Amino acid sequence: MRLWPRRAGGQLALLLILVLLVAQVITIVILAGERQGALRSASLEHVLQRVADGYTLADTTDPERQERILRALSSPTLRLSIDPAPYLTEDQSSDMRRRLAEELGLPVAQVRTAMEADGDDCLRDRDDHRDRERHDDEDDEHHEYEEHRDDDNHDERQECPPVLGVSLALSSGQWFNARARPPAPSWLWLKATLTSVGITAVLLTLTLLLAVRRILRPMNELSQAAHAFARGEKVRIAEKGPEDVREVTRAFNQMQDQVGRAQEDRARLLAALAHDLRTPITSMRLRVEMLPEGEDRDRLLDSLREMQHLAEATLDFIRGTTTEQHRRYDLATLLDSLCGDLQEMGLAVHCDDSPRCVLQGQPEAVKRALRNLIENAVNYGEQAEVTLATTDTEAVVTIVDQGPGILEADRERVFEPFYRLEHSRSRETGGAGLGLAIARTLIRGMGGDIRLGAGPGGQGLQVSVTLPKTR
Repeated sequence: MRLWPRRAGGQLALLLILVLLVAQVITIVILAGERQGALRSASLEHVLQRVADGYTLADTTDPERQERILRALSSPTLRLSIDPAPYLTEDQSSDMRRRLAEELGLPVAQVRTAMEADGDDCLRDRDDHRDRERHDDEDDEHHEYEEHRDDDNHDERQECPPVLGVSLALSSGQWFNARARPPAPSWLWLKATLTSVGITAVLLTLTLLLAVRRILRPMNELSQAAHAFARGEKVRIAEKGPEDVREVTRAFNQMQDQVGRAQEDRARLLAALAHDLRTPITSMRLRVEMLPEGEDRDRLLDSLREMQHLAEATLDFIRGTTTEQHRRYDLATLLDSLCGDLQEMGLAVHCDDSPRCVLQGQPEAVKRALRNLIENAVNYGEQAEVTLATTDTEAVVTIVDQGPGILEADRERVFEPFYRLEHSRSRETGGAGLGLAIARTLIRGMGGDIRLGAGPGGQGLQVSVTLPKTR
């Protein structure tokens, strides 16, 4: 499974989401710490105020009503009791002690406060049994809360916030004891924050994808034009999009114009050269044919024929691709027709039936290149087996012969102009060494290629011709 997208739009969108996610996680962590601290401080203020109010009511009420007041003010997070002895033996929080003493008008010695951690339970008292007896009639909500905390959050007890303990001396000589846990801050804000982050990420991603698609549309057109230009077609692209993309498009169009003018100049030069070469050779042949018959006359005619053949082969190589227009054609039909023509000429060629394969290109140039390759296979390997296979992106023509093959070190050199494995330069043992060079030039001019390899079982030579399908 590929996680990293291949397209620029997908990569930019993924990078944006990752950066946004990291930034929001950092922001949430920072805000969470500050928000939880602020909420905890506010909760502590609220608890202290309730303790002060409870002490004031209990100290000004007769003993018969104190028990009712304590039950009314107690809650699952706040335990209030009046005991003969203080719950705290010493003060552990001087700031809260001074504040409560000033607010209640008590001497500092009669106020004791502490913030302590309770490892057993956030609200379980050291004298749990005594508290249960004292608060038998406490509401069911408190018991359900305790059971829920006991069953479901046993593993989280160590993470409970510190428990606030307060002991205040009453005017009756008894002590008003309070043990409270500030309410846990709500995390509902996190849900809203994550929802906001999700909506922002979706909107940014959609906006980015639309913008990237609009920006990269000219680049896709440029890519298609480049593939067409590689096949020998000339496609002019309209300059649109951002200025950077316009500059690339402008440079591509200028390159096409320059290459086109160079090809036209070369074609005119080749036409003039062909005319200038053929004229003197023809004139010389006429003069030599008028000479008396003899061995010298025959040698001169052979030399002139060799010169004419070499000149024509050289011009064919220089021309590379023909001036034929690009059009759609069926490669299977073309291959079947070519093999039939060669069989009629007496060549040992076998061509397998192939499915329809429609390509865009120059069919005459393809036929000319394949003809050179098949004729070479028959000349040097006695017979040629031709097959056609197709994939989603290309068509592959395979030509296999039964000859001696070509050494791996020479398989690339044979495509060099005028290079021959047989160095005698005799017309009887080989051509001018341009057949493979011309074939590769024609095929590469349409975006394809030619590769050489060993035949099945290492016997003979296998020539693979690949041609791209229209995109």
